Amino acid sequence: MDRRMRFWDVALIVMVCMSVTVTKSNGARPLNNQLQEGTGVKWAFLVAGSRGYGNYRHQADVCHAYQVLKSGGLKDENIIVMMYDDIADSIENPIPGAIINQPDGPDVFQGVPLDYTGPDANINNFYAVLRGYKSGLIGGSGKVLSSKPEDTVFIYIASHGNKGFIGLPDDNVVYADQFLEALKINYKKMVIYIESCNSGSMFEGLLRDDLNIYATTSARADENSHAFYCPGGIMPPPPYYNVCLGDLYSISWLEFSEYYDRANKTLHDQYDVTWFRTLFTGEEYMSHVMPYGNMTMNEDLLETYLGRAKPARANDNYHFNRTTTHEHSNKRFNTTTRLVSQQDAHLLYLNLKLEKAPDGSMDKSKAQIELDDEISHRKHDDQSVYLIWKLLFGEDTTSTMMANLRSVGQPLVDDWDCLRMLKNTYEHHCGVLSHYGWKYMQAFANMCNNGISKKQMIAAASQACHVKNDVP
Repeated sequence: MDRRMRFWDVALIVMVCMSVTVTKSNGARPLNNQLQEGTGVKWAFLVAGSRGYGNYRHQADVCHAYQVLKSGGLKDENIIVMMYDDIADSIENPIPGAIINQPDGPDVFQGVPLDYTGPDANINNFYAVLRGYKSGLIGGSGKVLSSKPEDTVFIYIASHGNKGFIGLPDDNVVYADQFLEALKINYKKMVIYIESCNSGSMFEGLLRDDLNIYATTSARADENSHAFYCPGGIMPPPPYYNVCLGDLYSISWLEFSEYYDRANKTLHDQYDVTWFRTLFTGEEYMSHVMPYGNMTMNEDLLETYLGRAKPARANDNYHFNRTTTHEHSNKRFNTTTRLVSQQDAHLLYLNLKLEKAPDGSMDKSKAQIELDDEISHRKHDDQSVYLIWKLLFGEDTTSTMMANLRSVGQPLVDDWDCLRMLKNTYEHHCGVLSHYGWKYMQAFANMCNNGISKKQMIAAASQACHVKNDVP
């Protein structure tokens, strides 16, 4: 029996046991929740929030999500896809024109509607699509979420992110408070899945439980999420790939949706297995899939949002392994790890790119420069933020700089304008934060919660940063 089938056997047992527990505590599942509700239209907005071949996995996740929805009967006119579209035809792609989300898996790029790509995959169009504002669009296909009160809406975002925001391909970020404000549209029920580091912070203390919105995230507010199907793993991609093909949370819910009958499985069933797989990947836990919002909705059938499709037999790509702890910014990445954090996946890609380039070639020199620039940028972020903190609070307080000092259930900050201001002020004086440097949003949040003003931040950043270090 192969690894994949062993996993599904265990997952089925876990799901049954957890379902029995829920039934005993809450009573039998109401009949109306076992049936597909209403006759409204199923809408979906799929977003890959990064660009560059090294971030292959985000676009692969989103393309796979499209295939899941398409197999469930959703129409292209109701599925909106935003992705930079620089992977399939990249000169680095070993299979030109194709994208896979599993080792030796099918091409998930075929047929994907490229609604907002390249420069059109930007924050202006993101919010215009979300709010249903066709008049606000600049470029793209013109499709927006034109949902009505009887319709369902499914939103899935795979990206880099950190405390309080998720990234978009145009280097802008979507802050949690503004994202939730933009959800005030017509819908009967809405489901949101977010894949990014610290993705729980998009909803923690913010998403009310009296709305018809149910969300899950790949990690808690204080955790990294993890890439999957990476070089060096037990079930790695083919050797001609030097990137991770997917993300752990994403491929877990996607493969569940393909393996089980969506007409008989609920959001709760999917959550249980995705939680189990994302947490127990080896000797130690990785990250916790988190639920938010209206918990009564988790008894809705998957087909309500993802459509109905004939279950497919799982392939043999499941595996459970753990990564080493996060590498510091100035250390070389250990390419023997089998599961890597979103922050470290780019280092893995750059190291493998360097290793595979012929000695003495221009490609070798270029790869070395890219890796050195990334490490240098990370060191700059580390040193700059620590120095700013010392200038503001004193050296004896650095142990609390990255500590989450708020209680569970509280949002990251109360003043989101302050958080935006501190990030923008830092970047004006010290250069754009790298994706690695985004982890210092916790430090900025702590500054806001301690009353640091723009004037104080300008003074500290001006002293700490003499030369900007923009992203290479």
